[in-house]
Amino acid sequence: MELTNCLNCNNSLAPDQKFCGSCGQKVRTHRLTLGHFFHEFFHAFTHTDKGIFHLLKGLATKPGVVAREYIEGKRKKYFNPYTFFLIMMGIYVLSNQFFSGAAKEPVPAGILKIPNEQAKANAIAMFERGQNMGVFMSRNGNIVSMIAIPTIAFIFWLAYRKRKYNYAEHLTANLMFTTFANLAFTVIVFPLQNLAKGTSMEGGAIGVGLFLQMIYYSWAYTGLLQIKTFGGIAKTFLISLLGILVWTILWMTLMAIYIYQSWNFYEFFFRMADSR
Repeated sequence: MELTNCLNCNNSLAPDQKFCGSCGQKVRTHRLTLGHFFHEFFHAFTHTDKGIFHLLKGLATKPGVVAREYIEGKRKKYFNPYTFFLIMMGIYVLSNQFFSGAAKEPVPAGILKIPNEQAKANAIAMFERGQNMGVFMSRNGNIVSMIAIPTIAFIFWLAYRKRKYNYAEHLTANLMFTTFANLAFTVIVFPLQNLAKGTSMEGGAIGVGLFLQMIYYSWAYTGLLQIKTFGGIAKTFLISLLGILVWTILWMTLMAIYIYQSWNFYEFFFRMADSR
C-alpha cells in the first residue's frame, strides 16, 4: 500500500519518497516487536555517533570541544544534553539517597532543656525545618542543580561576555559540564561521605567534590573558549571558583531563610562558622 501522508505529521508525500520532508521520519515504519524494542533501547545508549556513552566519553576527555561543537551546530552528533541532564540527575538523586540517607534525627537534648516554652518551640520548629531541608536535598538534587546551572552560567557569561557566545549558549555548555561534574558526587563523593559518616572527614568529602568540580569547569572552559595562555587558564580557574562560591552562598542563603523564617537568618552563617 502506497502511503500518501506521513504517519507522524500527516504531511503530503511524493511517490517513492523515503523520508518525510517536514519532520524527517521514515515513510515506511514497521510494527513494534520485542526485538525492535531492545534494539532501539540499546541503540539510544551505545550508538557510536550520538549514544549517551559517546557523550560521556567526550565530556570526560574533551568537554570544551563537545560543548563548542554542539553550540556551533553539530546537534545530531551528540546525545541530547537535556535528556542527558534528566537521566544523570535521576542517578545522582538515587545515589545520594542510597549513600547519604534521609533519616530524620531526634530533637537534640540541648533544645529540649530550653526553659522558656516559646523559645523552645521556636528552636524545635527551626530544627525540624533543618531536617526537612536535608531530606529535600537528598530527594531533589536535580532541583538544586537546576539552580546551580543558570547561576554559574551567568558568572561565566559576565566574565566572557565579549566572546562570541551568548547567555543561552553558556547555559547549554554549563548544562553539560554540571551534569558530568555531578558524576563525581555520584561515584566518588557520596560513597566517601558515607564511609566518613559521623567523623570529622564527612564534610571534607563535599569539599573534595566541589574542588573536583572547580577543576573540571576550568578545564572545560579553556577548551570551549580555546584558551591556551597561562593567564587565560588562571582566569577560568578563578571564574570557576567564583561561580561555585556564588552558587553556594545563594543556596545557603535560601536554606537559612527557610529554616529561620525571620530577619535573623544571617545567624545561620555564624552558627556554621562556630561549628567549625
